Amino acid sequence: MRNAFANYLNKIAQNDKDLMLLVGDIGFRIFDKFRENHEEKFLNCGIAEQNMISVAAGMASEGKRPIIYTIIPFLLMRAYEQIRVDIGINNEPVMLVGVGGGLSYDKLGSTHHSYEDICLMRTIPNMDIFTPYDPNSTVLCSQLGYNNLIKGRSSYIRLSKGGEPNLEVKQNLSQFISLICGELNAKNIIITHGAITYQLTKIVRESNKDICLLSILSFDIDVIKKLLLLLNDTPKENNLIIVEENFRIGGLFEFLSVEMMNLNMLRKIKSLTLPQKYIFDIYDREILLQRSGISKENIERLLI
Repeated sequence: MRNAFANYLNKIAQNDKDLMLLVGDIGFRIFDKFRENHEEKFLNCGIAEQNMISVAAGMASEGKRPIIYTIIPFLLMRAYEQIRVDIGINNEPVMLVGVGGGLSYDKLGSTHHSYEDICLMRTIPNMDIFTPYDPNSTVLCSQLGYNNLIKGRSSYIRLSKGGEPNLEVKQNLSQFISLICGELNAKNIIITHGAITYQLTKIVRESNKDICLLSILSFDIDVIKKLLLLLNDTPKENNLIIVEENFRIGGLFEFLSVEMMNLNMLRKIKSLTLPQKYIFDIYDREILLQRSGISKENIERLLI
């Protein structure tokens, strides 16, 4: 994902004199080509993320198109006030790209985990949230984020750490809703977003149950409504399961549940998310997910 984003950025910078990339003392190897080709458009702000947000907002106010890249907890949690005030309240278009979604920085511990990021960014008005699941969808989300800058709107793109393969997508039901495998009328419909789509794809394809796997790319109300329209055409007895690599609060399960109530769409939904607690165990991501309850065994228990 990181390399796909960096390659896309290097390409569009050729024709955009106003584009600026700001980093928080990170990403030098993946941005080597960008720095070589566009040195004047690269700014390392150091480990001063609050200042980096304010600098980017100032650039936006003067007509620049700033894109910020760093590790999610330092980008969003540390600098939340500056995002709220300088970007949100002042309505300055900035593209935030966070790396390390969920438990991607597994062995670096809870300070580097990202459980709360989607919830936090959903509180900022006019902030579009994108959760790509592979390199190809990362390019699409990067294009949409860049288009937002041109239109004067902000974005947050949640990336994993790196090394993710491109997934074989069976069908794109819309620009933001992908049918990864199975049929939409399957007895079990699993809905997810982000890099955990890869792990779920393996689980679904190894199962002998009737399963459809959907992955969404955007936490936009129109995307959620489109998803609910698709679900409304499926049998009511179908088993809906939301799986997310984040806290339940402010996530997809909560978003879907609220909109279903607003539309008087009565369907039972099951949820499997990271537990509402900080994780101090030091293991790789796969083991941390299993120890947090997002495992093949627990998913199988939810299936019918």
